[in-house]
Amino acid sequence: MGWSLGTNDASSAFGTAVAARVIKYRTAVIIIAIFVILGAFISGSHNLTSISELAVSNKVIASDDAIEAAVSDGSEASLALKSAIKASIIFFCAGLTVFVMTCLKMKVSSNQSIAGAIIGWGLFHADYTDPQVLAVNLPQIGKFFLTWILNPVGAAAISFALVFLANKFLITRLTKLAGYDKLIKIGYLVAGAFASYSIGMNSAANVTALYYDHINDGVTTNLLTDARLTATIGGLAIALGVLTFSKRVMMAVGTSIAQLSQIEGFLVIIAMALTIVLMGTFMGIPVSISQALIGAIVGAGLVKSPKNVNFKILRNIAISWVSSPLVAGILTYLAAWATKSVLS
Repeated sequence: MGWSLGTNDASSAFGTAVAARVIKYRTAVIIIAIFVILGAFISGSHNLTSISELAVSNKVIASDDAIEAAVSDGSEASLALKSAIKASIIFFCAGLTVFVMTCLKMKVSSNQSIAGAIIGWGLFHADYTDPQVLAVNLPQIGKFFLTWILNPVGAAAISFALVFLANKFLITRLTKLAGYDKLIKIGYLVAGAFASYSIGMNSAANVTALYYDHINDGVTTNLLTDARLTATIGGLAIALGVLTFSKRVMMAVGTSIAQLSQIEGFLVIIAMALTIVLMGTFMGIPVSISQALIGAIVGAGLVKSPKNVNFKILRNIAISWVSSPLVAGILTYLAAWATKSVLS
């Protein structure tokens, strides 16, 4: 899952820089890998709980009642093993969805795929006709869906404002500076590093949260109990994907949606990273990196004219966003059916 996320989301940090030939691809992926790991290590643990809560309510991770029952009959080890197997199935289905759609050059959301996979599992194992189950699940699911709207719209608004102000007050002056090219390169490097850090901070939980366990009265019911280690493992997996298979999506996103100047491309990355940090801070859950990036590109493109935005490509991307949680959910539903006799 982490590898697939890295192959798909690496474009978010340096796609516009590489496409504009300001930064070399090799330089970009090295910086992304380093700062993704740093973001995961320093700040990645804060999103673990929100993913875990969605997983508990959808019967992926053991609930407190299940833990108490396991303690009373001495089956903690069996419960921990089942939790790990369920998590592996969820991550495999979500990761396969992201990987296949990435190979098809579709810009998907790993966040949506994970949420879709968890909900798909819950639709089989959790009784969604029970009002008590709905009372727990619907607010959580609604919160995830809300970010799918607020995230790209917020990124577009921030990007539009930054690009509009820069075009009005800054760009003409900057282009006249003797060291303009060097300044642009430094700006892209700093913005890309900041964006990469935000990816690690935001997305590490998507990779390993289902293996994380808050120790309950000394009872361990999952594989990982240290929050920082859990997030760092997620960051390492993302970095591996960045380093090995990210070029295709990076170039596609950087060039296909809107034509941007070098400074506009730099501001897009800043807007995306700011959106990720702000959404994570106020919503408390991981948000889609790809949605933030594409929203920011659209916002920047709209400053010149709506004709500057390729809405046909945007439509195809929107279809991908809808498809990824649906496909991941169907896969995990089928997996839940296939393993019901073992994991129920």
